[in-house]
Amino acid sequence: MPLNDQSTPLPRGLVLLLGSIMAFGPLSIDMYLPSLPTLGEVFGASEARVQLTLSAYLLGLAVGQLIYGPLADRLGRRRPLMFGIALFTVASVGCALASSIDALIALRALQALGGAAGMVMVRAVVRDLFSAQGGARMYSMLMLVMGVAPILAPALGGQVLVWMGWRWIFGALALMGLICFIAVALRLSETLPEGVMRANRARPIGRVASDYRRVLTHPQFFFCVLTGASSLAALFAYISASPFVLIDLLGIQPAAYGLWFGLNAAAFILGSQVNARLLRHRRPEQILPWTVGAFTVATLLMLAVSASALFGLFSFMASMAIVLFTVGCTLANTTALALQPFVYEAGAASALLGTLQLSAGAVAGIVVAISYTDSPVPLAAVIALCGVIAFVAFARARRHLGAEVA
Repeated sequence: MPLNDQSTPLPRGLVLLLGSIMAFGPLSIDMYLPSLPTLGEVFGASEARVQLTLSAYLLGLAVGQLIYGPLADRLGRRRPLMFGIALFTVASVGCALASSIDALIALRALQALGGAAGMVMVRAVVRDLFSAQGGARMYSMLMLVMGVAPILAPALGGQVLVWMGWRWIFGALALMGLICFIAVALRLSETLPEGVMRANRARPIGRVASDYRRVLTHPQFFFCVLTGASSLAALFAYISASPFVLIDLLGIQPAAYGLWFGLNAAAFILGSQVNARLLRHRRPEQILPWTVGAFTVATLLMLAVSASALFGLFSFMASMAIVLFTVGCTLANTTALALQPFVYEAGAASALLGTLQLSAGAVAGIVVAISYTDSPVPLAAVIALCGVIAFVAFARARRHLGAEVA
């Protein structure tokens, strides 16, 4: 029975637990960033070799989600989640004890394979427990954690690095994993109905590929994911290029970069919380036409500002804040609606959604990186393209919303 569709308060303990598990990803990426130069010195490794510790994690995160999707549908949510958290915890301990850069790269991939379970299972659990409206509210609350984590993680990692050394950064991640493992073991029951689990187990394992194909070709899933992935890609593009634009072009001191970055991250968080309140009175499909339209207009406004004499610190920050606010208002709704049609393939749908979103963000970051010049226009052009794609995708998605649940 779907829960918490409108004004019913969301269970705070569940929000905290699922949000903490979802935070594995941003914390594992952002907490150790201040230690990258130190890793190069400790292991005598080049900058490129050290960067592979980040690339290995992102690759493991993408591949891992595709592995956990079918497991979530056959074995339920709880057991694969506990296995993933345990793997994340053990791999984090291994990272803390790593004796070479190659060992650290391999262990980071294992750490990501564990962390990927949380991303898949949390979305699947929300799909099991909530309808589209309640699920969108829940995703909005989880984004509060997801948004705060990247803001605090670099500063926290920097302090741990200064006072305790880089190994304790991974020690802290291992401790977090252990706490979450215990909490899941004690507080989270299986959410996938037994009948659905039995039906999925009765199907041949070779149908995994056909499950993914069925999910991907479902119009509501495809166009809602494309809408959300386009908005998320705009966020990734900004993250990848913001140091160059803010520091190199706008003259922000590196020490102040975190503050300015945090202001725009706060706009994303604010958008997600405004969306949560709107969902008390409106369904996701009623909110999205306004937020996607606002996102598209905001991206075009940013392009106009960046390509004109209006470009400056405050104009750039203000236009980017509006973009990120609308992303925060959009992402939870597209996620909930993309997963809504699926019961038997909810795990596969969650995995595919996460992989596609991560891939879209990576592509946006790469495009911005290879097209970067001494101008904000390449960044703004990529973000504006994301806005146009989101607008067109949602126009197609509206034709299929409310389709029969699979």
